[in-house]
Amino acid sequence: MKIKDIHLLAFYVTKPRDPRMTKVRGYMSDPNNLRYDERIEFTKGLNAKDALYAKVVLNLNTKRVVKNSWNTDRGFDEYFKYFLEAYPEYVINVMGQLDMPYLEQFIPKEEPKDQVTDAEVKDAEIKTE
Repeated sequence: MKIKDIHLLAFYVTKPRDPRMTKVRGYMSDPNNLRYDERIEFTKGLNAKDALYAKVVLNLNTKRVVKNSWNTDRGFDEYFKYFLEAYPEYVINVMGQLDMPYLEQFIPKEEPKDQVTDAEVKDAEIKTE
């Protein structure tokens, strides 16, 4: 049995910023008058219907961009970082099971806090006496 790859699919719907203005000629042709609603899905395998309607398709197993309809030169890492920041609970859940070392490189490390050692505490006690 062939193992199917896990894909992240992003779908977008274009909506007018001000629906009352759509009666004005050319309103919808100006990109500044549009807004986008985004929806993501994770799938096991990729069917033709999903590949047709999704604007962005990422193969999470092979870490490559399968489809990019935004006409940008963004790579997998840039898209992955965007989706990780926008949908952390979902992306961490899926990538944590697939490739934890890859996921960890995008999660900022906490700097160690200044920890007081036992020896420093004893030195401070001796000096105060």
